[in-house]
Amino acid sequence: MFSNKIAFWADKKGMKHKYIAKECGVSSVTFSSWVHNKTQPDLKQSAILARIFGITVDELIRWEEES
Repeated sequence: MFSNKIAFWADKKGMKHKYIAKECGVSSVTFSSWVHNKTQPDLKQSAILARIFGITVDELIRWEEES
């Protein structure tokens, strides 16, 4: 799930959700809705997330079966 990837990368990079939300130009509530799979970021926000995490957009949004 896309929300799992956002949470995974935030945790892996040791970044606070509030910081990421601010960098994306959204509220903490909006970011929380992404993490809890209530909504999803648009393409521009996905690109910002990828930049923040130091990964490509493909790495952020690519769906992979879990082993």
